[in-house]
Amino acid sequence: MASCATKKHDQSEADCPPKACTMEFRTVGVIFKDAQGDTISVKDFSVKLKSTGKKLPSASSETHLPTSPFYLVANDGDKSTLAVGGDTLLVSGKHPTTNEIKTSEMVISGGRCACHITKVAGDEVITF
Repeated sequence: MASCATKKHDQSEADCPPKACTMEFRTVGVIFKDAQGDTISVKDFSVKLKSTGKKLPSASSETHLPTSPFYLVANDGDKSTLAVGGDTLLVSGKHPTTNEIKTSEMVISGGRCACHITKVAGDEVITF
């Protein structure tokens, strides 16, 4: 109780209205495919907020496992970075042999008071 009294008041989730949230941890991702429909691993994978050009914290090439075709775009750890109504993300990757860069838009909502992120629009498969 003593720590509560001395805690600096900030815009934390403690200020959010009470609601029931599930214990799940949501992720949104994409898979890249070539023109023949085969799943491929891309180079220089990135996810940026369209409005600011800033990279989304959880999405990086380090989060991609070489044995998995799934590329992480966002997860619940990003919810306070994303707007309640949704933010447009630019998801891109470079073809491993042709060096063609493919960029797709995805809209994901969040907000500091949201329980989870939600994919609003966008493709889960990006085809070169």
